[in-house]
Amino acid sequence: MVKGFRGKSFFSVIVGAVAAALLWARAPFAPRNFWAEDGKLLFAQAQEGGWVESITSSAGGYFLFLPRVLGTVSTLGPLENAPATMFAMCVLVSSWFAATIFLTGDRYLDRLWSRVALALVPLLLPIVGFEVIGGLANLHFVILCPAAAVLVGRQEGKGRRANDVLLATMAGLTSPLTLSLAPLAFLRMWWDRRTYGTKLPAPVVVGWAVGITVHLAMIFTMANNREFSSDRSISKAGFLFLERVVSYNLLPFWPRISNADATGGIDGELVIRALIGLVVLVLLATTVVVGAVHHRRRGSKELAELILVLPIAGAAMFLVASMLTGSEPRYAVLPAFCIVWTLLIVSESLRDSERIQPVGRVVAAVIGACLLASVVTHWVPSPLRRTGPTWVSGLDAAVGKCATNPDGRVEVPILPEGWTILLDCSDVVDG
Repeated sequence: MVKGFRGKSFFSVIVGAVAAALLWARAPFAPRNFWAEDGKLLFAQAQEGGWVESITSSAGGYFLFLPRVLGTVSTLGPLENAPATMFAMCVLVSSWFAATIFLTGDRYLDRLWSRVALALVPLLLPIVGFEVIGGLANLHFVILCPAAAVLVGRQEGKGRRANDVLLATMAGLTSPLTLSLAPLAFLRMWWDRRTYGTKLPAPVVVGWAVGITVHLAMIFTMANNREFSSDRSISKAGFLFLERVVSYNLLPFWPRISNADATGGIDGELVIRALIGLVVLVLLATTVVVGAVHHRRRGSKELAELILVLPIAGAAMFLVASMLTGSEPRYAVLPAFCIVWTLLIVSESLRDSERIQPVGRVVAAVIGACLLASVVTHWVPSPLRRTGPTWVSGLDAAVGKCATNPDGRVEVPILPEGWTILLDCSDVVDG
């Protein structure tokens, strides 16, 4: 057991290093080429317009502050190393996220390895491997996980308090989806009022509020208009919640997600998959309610409230986002994180409760085994994310094209297939 402030801080560094190693092990392909908006937006705009223009530009109607700030670093070195530099920034930030979750998690998780597991969940979730993993632009989905953790976490010492406030503020400036964390922010204020008798919000809640308020103000005054989804079927959003949040992340060997899940018609296979997902959801809901009642009876009001609010907030975020902007798999990251987080809390209570032994330990072991098996069986990311042309080969081909027109511009392919970046031949030749 890690004890003391210094011991926890030192171990958080180890957790951050483990997170970096896991990201590298799961996405060794990421440094070979840009992924989608990483190249098309973050790199290309910083390369052409400079830092200020890149940071103040909107993408899809909103701003990506943290990814844009870090993305500009990829323009400082040799052109051929740009994707690797951007991936290094992603690894660095992912380590920060993991270390922060570990440190703040001692308020709701007693066991060391439960906190370590929670810290690594944003990297290990099966849904992350679909397209989010290793990408800097998609950090605006991943950052919601540590932001949620710090909003209801414990901030010990000035250093940890400053770190958590910075992260919560950065999350608000980076993604408007941070608004979906409002239930957790209000829960934190309720806890503080009940415990300390104060009506003033904690600094981390203030940071969250400032970040999201500034971001929303920029959206309404500076951003390009975003097209909202015309397909607002609640039944479709509900099916995709079962498929992409519940089944794919909790059930080992669950078939990989395809576009047919979102655009295809109803057939027997989809009905069976929906029914299985519904059964899992019912079991999950039962486990959550039982866990909440157990903590309530023990006097652990905070944990009882937290394990009820977490899955509800995650589900609401996914359904609202699916209805407004479409049912992309990346919207499942935060809801899946909330579910796993809830299961970790419930598993600890099942292990520690003497009244329900040995059944409690068996159920906790089954939950842990299912989560671990799901990670292992979905370890390899989607082929869409890991196959395609490399950046270096694209630059080599571009050099040949620029030889005939040195003052022109040339397209360099990135991932996924069909995406390109337009570069000046002078930049390609000079490297």
